[in-house]
Amino acid sequence: MICIAICDDDVKEAERVGRLVEKCCRKKKTICRNEVFCDGRALFYEVEEGRHYDILLLDIEMSELNGIELTSKVKKYLPDAITIFVSSYEQYVYKSFEVQPYRFIPKRDAGKMLPAAVEDALGLALEREGKFYIAENQKVLEKIPLKSITYIWHREKYAYIEKSNKEHTKVRKTLRQVYKELPEEDFAWVDRGCIVNLAQILRITGDGIILGDGTQLGAGREKIGEMKDRLRRYWVSREGLR
Repeated sequence: MICIAICDDDVKEAERVGRLVEKCCRKKKTICRNEVFCDGRALFYEVEEGRHYDILLLDIEMSELNGIELTSKVKKYLPDAITIFVSSYEQYVYKSFEVQPYRFIPKRDAGKMLPAAVEDALGLALEREGKFYIAENQKVLEKIPLKSITYIWHREKYAYIEKSNKEHTKVRKTLRQVYKELPEEDFAWVDRGCIVNLAQILRITGDGIILGDGTQLGAGREKIGEMKDRLRRYWVSREGLR
């Protein structure tokens, strides 16, 4: 089931977007749980309490907690959440890039642009939902959703699979063995001792790679350049960014 949160402090607008989303879910024949919020703080409270959302549809100009700030806070808990901004303030489009939205939809064009954006987001969420890595060790056999893997590192004879819930699973394999079992289009080598999930990267700076949960992975200057190119291609092909 795909979980969607809609947040706009204009109650009528939030309900309008909610109806559009429900229509898209029916068209895609996708089982969705849609929740409507009129306060960004209320949505963030649910996330803090452990509620999971695959897709966020947010207004930007909201009192107390605007959509960009809300997305930044939510991504610390749900780094793989797909964010679509629906805003009357198009001057925020470049500012919104700081939190890597999937789409930016002007409210005046929501009727014609939002359905396609939601359908694309549903397709991406369904694709992510169906991908898993099977981890096995002496104590555990675990099916780990690929979207929940943040990065993987190696120590002695074990590869440690770090997950977005701050837990990890270890398998008695080399990193190269694990990498061969992962979809190459979604994962990349940071260095010889670390593999990162491209969907979890928030930004790349001169100092390293920053993940959505705040984790920073170090990398050499040459590797930083390679990762920027790789991430740019990934965002264009997988996230729909241009």
